[in-house]
Amino acid sequence: MFNLADYAKTLPQRHLRSGDYVYRAGKATDGNLFVVLDGTIVELDDQEAFKFGTDIEPGGFFGDVEVMSGSEKRLQTFKVKSLSATLAIMDKKTLNLTGGLHPQFFLSLLRSSIDNLNRAEQYLIESAKKADT
Repeated sequence: MFNLADYAKTLPQRHLRSGDYVYRAGKATDGNLFVVLDGTIVELDDQEAFKFGTDIEPGGFFGDVEVMSGSEKRLQTFKVKSLSATLAIMDKKTLNLTGGLHPQFFLSLLRSSIDNLNRAEQYLIESAKKADT
């Protein structure tokens, strides 16, 4: 059975400290997906505040929104919440190869994409309600 956390340990890594940004919304995308090996990463809202329920801990991944959509710009902002973090970097070529060898990995990507779309829909609904009041 495929274990993303174990597989990710063989990939290039990036080490970050508390408060470091992994990337910010609006910046050019590098086409990479990130897997958390150690620490906690959190998504920020457009006011740079932590978004409740978005903690990504070891074994979790992010960056899939831009990779799956082919976006040229990052659509979300992620920052290190813990004292430090180690991320595995999966480029698009490795992502496609991994998905070809381990279909359950692509299933995880699909589930994550659906969750992200649901969160985005809720955000848009809430924003529209605020604009109407």
